[in-house]
Amino acid sequence: MEYFILRQDQSIQNPIIPLKTSEAFDDDFVYSSVFAEVVEKENALYLDYLDKPQRIVSDDLKKLLVKYEDNIDFTAIVFTDVKKGTQRLYWLIDIVKKNCISHETTYTPDGLIKELVINPKKVELDCIFQVDTDKESFTIVNLDVAESMLRRPFLGFQLQRVRLEKQ
Repeated sequence: MEYFILRQDQSIQNPIIPLKTSEAFDDDFVYSSVFAEVVEKENALYLDYLDKPQRIVSDDLKKLLVKYEDNIDFTAIVFTDVKKGTQRLYWLIDIVKKNCISHETTYTPDGLIKELVINPKKVELDCIFQVDTDKESFTIVNLDVAESMLRRPFLGFQLQRVRLEKQ
């Protein structure tokens, strides 16, 4: 199986920006749904995948992800632009964390990952999962999910192939 890092497309110049104004984005806060104010600049784009302040997906992308993985927890979040009077439904996602980083992974001198290599034996059958280090966190999707995302008109994500440990 092939795997890809799912990232927010940083080349998009004018995405909506969720304001971190409440405990809604605090990891220790338990919630069932949240309202979050956004800053919508002129010609701002509502992306389907956001990395920051947490992993957030659009309603359409959520519908796709649940077809592949049933152990993802979603929390509704409504992005509200007070000035324009608009609201959009998004979802905070909480995905399974895997300890599958291979010893073949290479690091920069400051401890960031230069090239992520994963051990496919430790991934098991998960289609979507998270890989964490002390300094970074990655969302990983398998080839099936990546192809499905690319076939649809989703906006604002990039995929980068992940090398697998040689067996």
